[in-house]
Amino acid sequence: MSASDELRAFLARMLGWSNERAVDLALRSLALALDHRAALVLCGDGDLVPIAWALHRHTLGADRPFIVCDPRRGTKAASVRSPASHGNGVAAFEAAIGGSLCIRSRRLPGDFPALVARLRDADDVLCAICAAALADPRPPLVLPAPLVVPPLALRSAELDRIIAEYAGDAIDELAAPASSFTAGDHAWVRDHAAASLADIEKATLRLVAVRTSRNLSGAAARLGMAVVSLSRWLDRRKPAPTMASDHGSHR
Repeated sequence: MSASDELRAFLARMLGWSNERAVDLALRSLALALDHRAALVLCGDGDLVPIAWALHRHTLGADRPFIVCDPRRGTKAASVRSPASHGNGVAAFEAAIGGSLCIRSRRLPGDFPALVARLRDADDVLCAICAAALADPRPPLVLPAPLVVPPLALRSAELDRIIAEYAGDAIDELAAPASSFTAGDHAWVRDHAAASLADIEKATLRLVAVRTSRNLSGAAARLGMAVVSLSRWLDRRKPAPTMASDHGSHR
């Protein structure tokens, strides 16, 4: 599958396989953003930063910087679970040169006017804005529409396919056998970890890591997270997924 086909397939997973017009508009919006002629605007429920991060990897690549401007989180290095962040807008912009800068519209930095000035003339930073809803409900007259991510509650008929595709990604990422994500795992994710696309992505990757590791410590190491964090994630979701006996207890 070509890179453009992979991007279209990912957008269809995100926006809906039956909504071809939304996928076409999203591709146009991405093209404008990649050409630095417009910001990429993501709208929807919940935290959209994981989706912006995934789009960055599908377009610019994982080797390019992806920086979140987040005054609350401050300056943090990237981890497997979270992208790098800066609390200061201009510092975030400079760190994002050659890649993407992601901004939450509800959490703007104190130096936002200075950041806007830098972005206005930039041709080496893709700006992604995550917003709960459009500030102007009228459809744009010239530019393609922002990417509006529908809530999973409206996509119940596609939920099983979404889970299966994220499980396939997890199996590929961890070089695991197809049998490492079971029908029981699929049902568990659907019932206990499918509030958002980001939740599904996280759950499928963690379950595949647990299934294919000797113990929970090994799974956590492969995921780049602390074993206590993985254990707590499992414990917070009752009933916890049934683990194969040769993996040992997650306690």
